Amino acid sequence: MGLPVKRSTLSLMLSVPPPPQTGRALARGAAMNTLHIQTQTEQGGPFRITVWEEENFQGKRCEFMQECRNILERGFRKIRSIKVENGAFVGFEHPELQGQQFILEKGDYPHWEAWSGNIGYRTEHLLSFRPIRCANHSDSKVTLHECKDLQGHKFEVCDDYPSLQAMGWCSKEVPSIKVNSGAWVAYQYPGYRGYQYILERDRREGEYRNFNEYGTQSHTHQIQSIRRIQH
Repeated sequence: MGLPVKRSTLSLMLSVPPPPQTGRALARGAAMNTLHIQTQTEQGGPFRITVWEEENFQGKRCEFMQECRNILERGFRKIRSIKVENGAFVGFEHPELQGQQFILEKGDYPHWEAWSGNIGYRTEHLLSFRPIRCANHSDSKVTLHECKDLQGHKFEVCDDYPSLQAMGWCSKEVPSIKVNSGAWVAYQYPGYRGYQYILERDRREGEYRNFNEYGTQSHTHQIQSIRRIQH
């Protein structure tokens, strides 16, 4: 039987603080914390967009990794410049993903002309946006139909076409579209100009049976150029 330990000695033994960490241990702990933060960021998904309230990346800013249905609820008055760091997004002129739509691929958009292009429709700010999850530039196919409800003569497209008429489409209009894979942006005029329509495989099951399904404010079924969305 061992010698009994006095209570005062036991209390002293329990109150002894652990030895101080060495520089190597502190560095290891910091590295583990950094790894944890990076893992959380990576789990957030491949989408990252930063928006500013004023042009040229000035004023209030906020970073997002998912959709924002109303930037006004975040204390912003509007979005007037954007940086897309990962993924592709579609921006809208009104809250709740309504109004004219604009493709936002990886890059800088210091002012409204950078995302709207030459459309003859002045949209100086955006108020909502969402990621485009099915974009796959290397595996994209879309079928154009000469009649609504995916009827009539059809033509399959697997590449970018700045002029549909030049590639053989006989009309300035495309009444209905079936997205077989990937995501596309269609334009009203040749040369990727005019109103933009974002067409995705994972929405409406890829079926756009009438021109008014191309967007919430589709003015015409006139489509004269189309391209794959970069991811």
